[in-house]
Amino acid sequence: MLSLLSKNIIKTLAYYDIFSYPLKAEEIYHNLPVNHCSSGDIVSELKKLCDKKLVYKIKDFYLLQNNPEFVSRRQKGNSLCEKKIKSAFRMSSFISKFPYVRAIFLTGSISKGYMDKESDVDYLIVTKPGRLWVARLFLTLFKKIFLLNSRKVFCINYYIDYNHLEIEEKNVFTAIEIATLIPTFGKKYYDEFYSSNSWIKEYFPNYPKRNNPVIDKQSGFQKLFESLLNNKLGDLLDDFSMRLFAKATKRKFRHFDEKDFSLAFKSTKCESKYHPKFFQKKVLVTLDEKLRKLQQTLNVSLM
Repeated sequence: MLSLLSKNIIKTLAYYDIFSYPLKAEEIYHNLPVNHCSSGDIVSELKKLCDKKLVYKIKDFYLLQNNPEFVSRRQKGNSLCEKKIKSAFRMSSFISKFPYVRAIFLTGSISKGYMDKESDVDYLIVTKPGRLWVARLFLTLFKKIFLLNSRKVFCINYYIDYNHLEIEEKNVFTAIEIATLIPTFGKKYYDEFYSSNSWIKEYFPNYPKRNNPVIDKQSGFQKLFESLLNNKLGDLLDDFSMRLFAKATKRKFRHFDEKDFSLAFKSTKCESKYHPKFFQKKVLVTLDEKLRKLQQTLNVSLM
């Protein structure tokens, strides 16, 4: 018979098992959906699970599969991330100078401390209300013209304005993405974003808030450029850009069914989401399948 804490540990490891990513004891504690235990309780419970061979310990890492390659893969990915994150901060400093950008957060694998040769550097951008699509237009043009549309150093797939910071989809996937994101510019808006999404504590009450030192100052170039578009021309350009991107996205991804399209690609005045791989759905479906299989194997309820 497994304790409630053991079940939650297994569920936590199951999520990261989707990515073949083992966790340290402290990371398991941060990712638990309950907060009535200590780090010491986690270590003690992990020992019991390892004795039963329900969980395996390799070096300082815990995982559901006794596979040392997962540990080696993680360590290499962590080392690569340490190098890549420096360039991501430099790129963030550059992006922060674009018109109407108010905050920049790193998301995706880099925010989890992992990168491999195929990984993109993902950004979430917070913009001034009414100019989200102008910001996206200029950043997209820069990426296509000067970076040859490369995603490896510049993949912005989510824009929101600072009047609409609460994320609509509330599930374990989005909660992890929000909890782990790394602010690189706009501390004020990061604090507001975090407060607006306090619902993540229902999923991860132990996950600490990121407190990176971040830049807040707007550049002179940005202020000057914005002064030219803080008028009717700017309104027209924002509306035109939204229609342009929405039309192109609808045409390119017409194979999506209506429900999936509405979740993977959002095009409103206050939000732009561009997730062609619809990773959220894939992860949630895979997690559901994994937990069902574990329930059958262990003969316990994990859902």
